[in-house]
Amino acid sequence: MTSDMSNTPYHREEISADTYAALTRHQFKLESLGERLQMIENTTAAMKDK
Repeated sequence: MTSDMSNTPYHREEISADTYAALTRHQFKLESLGERLQMIENTTAAMKDK
């Protein structure tokens, strides 16, 4: 399977559907964690301002 991995260091390499699915899941989890971290940072900054 050739997947659109142009935004990764592995672009234009053949990967399995399972590998692509795992990478997609991990990317989603990282984005979710990034959003949660941003919310914590915003809350911390607001608390410091008080």
